[in-house]
Amino acid sequence: MTTDKQSNIVNWFDKVYKHKRFSYLRPSKAYETYIDILNLKSGDSVLDVGCGPGLFLKLAIQVGCRCSGIDISEQAIKLVRSYASEADVNLGKAESLPYPNNYFDVVVCIGALERFSNINKALSEQLRVAKKNAKFCFLVRNSKSLVSSSLIKIIDVFKLEVLLKNTKLFDLYSSEAKSLEEWRNIFLSKGFYIEKIIPDQWPLKKITSLLPSFLVKTLVPKIHNGVFPLRYSGEFIFILSAK
Repeated sequence: MTTDKQSNIVNWFDKVYKHKRFSYLRPSKAYETYIDILNLKSGDSVLDVGCGPGLFLKLAIQVGCRCSGIDISEQAIKLVRSYASEADVNLGKAESLPYPNNYFDVVVCIGALERFSNINKALSEQLRVAKKNAKFCFLVRNSKSLVSSSLIKIIDVFKLEVLLKNTKLFDLYSSEAKSLEEWRNIFLSKGFYIEKIIPDQWPLKKITSLLPSFLVKTLVPKIHNGVFPLRYSGEFIFILSAK
């Protein structure tokens, strides 16, 4: 990713968080999935890379975790310092984490990895600060989903990037999304072991939340495998460990 494009993303997020605050993001309930997936417990040391305003961090703190977060958006850091004040948060880049080696039990990066200027360096840094038996959880965007691929083609053909700068569509367009196989290869090449890959959990849970709770529990397991083949998911959740 070019420096100019990275700068545009930083400026865009600062503006969004300043004016829209939490309304830009999914509700807090959507982040409960990651607490369940990781089976977090009291005392775990947790790092959220690209933490935004701290929705995941707040939930992890409620479990009793010792939480840290980092984000490139100054406005995001301002929000997290009031919303999840118990967390140790820093303004900075994922490619240069201000933490010691072998420090965290859990590292998460929820919907941010594809926006980093150097994904390989960011992953190396996450491995460096994680303990040998640490767990990793990444939500990453799929470039081959029907929505992503169609949108990118439309924007490129009609030269709409400038017009979309202040919209959620710019967020989707500006990210370096990759296919399922590309993400898999990146993680394996960096020395991760892939424990499991599942689709983004929130879209289906959002739809079924309109149903009676007893019916939801019957139809949708706590961690589901989606309705369609994994390769069509808008985003993937990778659960990883270090080799």
